[in-house]
Amino acid sequence: MDRNTISPGTRVKFDSEAGPQQGTVAEIMTDIGNGAKVAVVRVTGTLDGAPWRVPVNELQHAEAA
Repeated sequence: MDRNTISPGTRVKFDSEAGPQQGTVAEIMTDIGNGAKVAVVRVTGTLDGAPWRVPVNELQHAEAA
């Protein structure tokens, strides 16, 4: 598997209007409007537990702790 591939279970980081975020990809979906790949990302302690929907091309691998 390509180590640059974003897939379910991958730890990722991304920028948001609320600042930098870091979480785990729960699912990858295809946006039915434009066909772009969108990740459902779980970020602990944000959005009352609701997942973030982030375009896959805006994600980066998070460094291991």
